[in-house]
Amino acid sequence: MILADKIIELRKQNNWSQEELAEKLGVSRQAISKWESAQSIPDLERILAMSHLFGVSTDYLIKDEIESRVIQEEKEESGSPLRRLSMEEANAFLKVKLQSAKSIAFGVWLCIMAAIPPILFAIWNEQAFAEPLGIIISAFIVAGAVTIFLLNGFKLKPFQWMEKEPFETAYGIDGMVKERLQNFMPKFMVRIVVGVVLCIVAIATFVASDFLPQLIQIEQNVIVAIGLAIVAIAVYLFVSGSTVRGAFLRLLQEDDYHPDKKVLNKKIEPIAGVYWIVTTAIYLAYSFITMKWEYSWIVWPVAGILFGALYIVLELIYGKKNKQVNDDNHF
Repeated sequence: MILADKIIELRKQNNWSQEELAEKLGVSRQAISKWESAQSIPDLERILAMSHLFGVSTDYLIKDEIESRVIQEEKEESGSPLRRLSMEEANAFLKVKLQSAKSIAFGVWLCIMAAIPPILFAIWNEQAFAEPLGIIISAFIVAGAVTIFLLNGFKLKPFQWMEKEPFETAYGIDGMVKERLQNFMPKFMVRIVVGVVLCIVAIATFVASDFLPQLIQIEQNVIVAIGLAIVAIAVYLFVSGSTVRGAFLRLLQEDDYHPDKKVLNKKIEPIAGVYWIVTTAIYLAYSFITMKWEYSWIVWPVAGILFGALYIVLELIYGKKNKQVNDDNHF
């Protein structure tokens, strides 16, 4: 493989356009085009810059016979027992995760929207078909959401080990991820701010459902349904933004993806799973029994706050146990 082909391959793996690569290297887009079409060859300074940017060795770039992208220094025995994440694996993970962010958020959006058909069909409560039909439509919507979650789960299955195991990253990965995270953060903040504003609007809508129907001659259920739709949009923004940000943090092993956190989460994960299953059961049971969807959604923010408190308690308990085990092993 010649240098031109290697530049094209590495640029596409990082999802960069010719303009973006040119900006990072401080050259014109025309220069990148000429390099990739083998009309010219970059100077030594640019080759060194691309080596650092792509996380490959200079030998790989300039020697046609070398096909391996592993930096020669990293092939030496490091003595570390940790699994090493390559640049190819990192780019593959980001590609799948960023593609799945919107679909996962859409699945969550569907789960919330599934509450709307029973609310709207309750308007025709005198009709025998109304309530069963609303529930049937909701079931189909939830089934669609579950399908989305399962399909994305299969796509992400090859990378599940990253959630549970500490790992080392190959040369260049941290720099690439930090740069992309920095570029994404303004979009993330916009999604969070808009989502918070929409939540406030939704609360105002639910409050207005007590008096607005009399003022504008509209069914109360319609206003409640509008409020839930607004909540669904807000949650979509939260989930899509947090999923993308989480992908970058997972590669950097920061915040909840720190190696110490992974060990802790392995122990807390079963308890968390039971907690959210019970919460979902309570939400659905209360909502379908009382049909007060305009109030039952409060279960989720309350459950979130309580889970935060539970997590802190479990973190203290398991953290203390881990410290005691480490002290015993030390002695």
